[in-house]
Amino acid sequence: MDLSGFLENLGKSDRVFLSLVGDVSGKEVLEIGCGNGLLTVYLALAGANVTAIDDSQVAVENTRSLAEFNDVGSRIDVYKMDAMELGDRGDLEASFDLVVGRFILHHIEPFQRFSWVLNKVLKKGGKGIFLENNARNPLLMFFRRFVVGRFGIPKYGDSQERPFHPSEVEVLKRSFGRVEVHYPEVMFFSLVGAYVFRANPVAMRVSNKIDDFIYSRVPAVHKYSYRQIVKLEKS
Repeated sequence: MDLSGFLENLGKSDRVFLSLVGDVSGKEVLEIGCGNGLLTVYLALAGANVTAIDDSQVAVENTRSLAEFNDVGSRIDVYKMDAMELGDRGDLEASFDLVVGRFILHHIEPFQRFSWVLNKVLKKGGKGIFLENNARNPLLMFFRRFVVGRFGIPKYGDSQERPFHPSEVEVLKRSFGRVEVHYPEVMFFSLVGAYVFRANPVAMRVSNKIDDFIYSRVPAVHKYSYRQIVKLEKS
C-alpha cells in the first residue's frame, strides 16, 4: 500500500478527517481500534510513531502484517487491548501527542470513564480526532430502529451498538479544554439508497447528488448528518 493509493479511495469524511489529523511527522500517535491497519500504516508512512490497539486478535495480526509489508514495522507497536485498559498502563500516561480512531467511540462503555482514560494518556496540548457516526437525526434513528432488519431491508451491526450520541460529546467537553464537532458531509438520502435500493449505482448517484446539494445550500442541517468528526484538545 502506498499513500497515493490509500488516499485515492477515501470518501469525503475520511479526507476531512485526515486533513484535521494534519502533519504527524515525529509525533507519538495512539490509534484506538486499528482494524485492518490501513490508518495505522498511513500514519507511520507519514512519519509518526504509532501505538495501535484493538480487542480483536485478527485486527492485531492484520495490522502487524501490513506494517511489515510496508517496511514500517519499526515505527508501529500493536497490542491486543481493550480501550479501557489504557487507564491501567502507567507507562502510557501522558505519552501521546495525538489519539485517533474511526467509528470506535460509540462502542466504548462506560464512556464517562473512558473520557478520563483518554485525558490521562494525552500529553498537555495533545489532541484527539475521531470520525464517528451521529445519533442526532431523529429520522435516521427511526429508520435504524424500526425499518432496517425488516421489509427485506438489511441490518448491519449488532443490537448492542448505537451511534455516537450528543450527550457523549458533552462528556468530552467536561473533560477537555476544547472540543469541536465537524460535519464533513450530509448523509441521509445516500444511506436510504444504500439500504433500500441495495446500493444500485444509478440510485446511489442520484441520492449522493441530493445530499451534496443539501449540504451546500442548507448549512443548518449539517449537524443532522450521519457522519461527524470530534476534535478535542487537552489543556
